[in-house]
Amino acid sequence: MPRYLIAILPPADILHEVIRFQQQIEQKFHATHAQKVPPHITIIPPFECEAEKLEVFIPALQAFLHKKTQQVIEIRLNGFQHFASRTLFISCDKNEAFDFFCKAIKQLFNQQKIIKQREEKHFFIPHITLANKDLKKSDFKIVWAYFKNINYDRSFQLNAITILQYDGNRWQTDQTLNF
Repeated sequence: MPRYLIAILPPADILHEVIRFQQQIEQKFHATHAQKVPPHITIIPPFECEAEKLEVFIPALQAFLHKKTQQVIEIRLNGFQHFASRTLFISCDKNEAFDFFCKAIKQLFNQQKIIKQREEKHFFIPHITLANKDLKKSDFKIVWAYFKNINYDRSFQLNAITILQYDGNRWQTDQTLNF
């Protein structure tokens, strides 16, 4: 069964900066897992469903996004953070409009009954992952010591949602819905 992920991809200039950060980590610490997916902010985590079910969801999502064309949502990336000692990421500033937008998409997704509803395991913390899973704990301290002192501050307007599909090795863009 196909696997999908619904996310926000940053604009090309930020995307390339994030990829350079990931490549620095790869060169020094051989951590490449985070590069299996384009730099993104996850809205709906990976899920499996038949393509036909997703095709039913897309028009509902497009209608929702069409209503949002008048609303400007600014996403600000601000510094680096981490989860435990394995995941390093670029942090997104708290933003009530963006939080509401993400919750509304999740609600729409759940209403469509694409998958069995599952309980959220974690609070929603929007971020862009730089390294995870294959970053050794012993290397994490070195990586964190380097990144915690870098001043990184970028902003962009939310104007598209991307659906990614897993091809068995990497996540590829399936479709992008602009609004």
